Amino acid sequence: MNSHQRGYTLIELMISLLLGLILIAGFGSLFVQTQKNATTQRSLSYMMEDGRYILEVFGRELRRTGSLRSKMAASGGADVVFTPDASVLGSTMSFAAGDYIMGEYNAAGFGATADTPYNINRLTLRYQLNDTTELAVSDPSSDNSPCTRSIHLTTGEDPATQVHVVTLYFYVAFDATTNVPVLYCLAKRQNLTAGTTFPATLTPQPLISNVQQLLITYGIDTDIVADGAANYYVDAGSVPATINDSVVGTVPGWQRVVAAKLSVVLRSDDDNLTKSPVSYTIDGTTYTATDKRFYRVASTTVAFRNKI
Repeated sequence: MNSHQRGYTLIELMISLLLGLILIAGFGSLFVQTQKNATTQRSLSYMMEDGRYILEVFGRELRRTGSLRSKMAASGGADVVFTPDASVLGSTMSFAAGDYIMGEYNAAGFGATADTPYNINRLTLRYQLNDTTELAVSDPSSDNSPCTRSIHLTTGEDPATQVHVVTLYFYVAFDATTNVPVLYCLAKRQNLTAGTTFPATLTPQPLISNVQQLLITYGIDTDIVADGAANYYVDAGSVPATINDSVVGTVPGWQRVVAAKLSVVLRSDDDNLTKSPVSYTIDGTTYTATDKRFYRVASTTVAFRNKI
């Protein structure tokens, strides 16, 4: 019987160590790739959800743009219900009597950072409430529109007997804390019959973050006799000052806007998800990112029901 014990040789230990390192490296690489795939899928999922959400919000509000409760009555026409409003909700836009939508086109963007969004647009719109089912007296937190949570009807208010006008303002700005571009909205409700405005203090409501671009073009009915159909789409800076109508005469160009085409470019919250900067196309123009994020374009076209 051999009583001598023999351990591993140096070569055997080195081979075992090498094999162990190879296995660790393999599992480590697999873990890193799995984490990267999870981050990618999470980012894409969030962007899809944000895209659906913002199109739903915009679609709901745009379909109501210019809505009048009794537009055929002398006291219910646009010139009477939509009164002049200077510096709408603190913006640089002003409504004349009868105006229900207005945009602002800023080709220079709004900042000098590495991710300066291109062609930032701002939008204001307004519509008349029809009855108490719209913005009914209820818990504001239950409202499915974040823009109008602070302007619900109060007890005793009834749009069927009073004139209530809702005004909304959409814009993109960098969050001061995170330096992330955020799409905001401001809202107010005017009870023109009672001479009151809600809310007393305006508070911007954030809709979604990481909005790289907000592009809006406006469908204009240029027919001599308005038929409610858009003849072409232009940006806010190209909306004609006036349009000749054989029935009512010369009218402001914004009052012949009957539809809007909206495109929102969303970017992923995480950077370094792609090997090189990606390109995306919006309204026929291609842009190249300055980072390595994912980008997604969400678009919709909405005709104003009141103008059809």
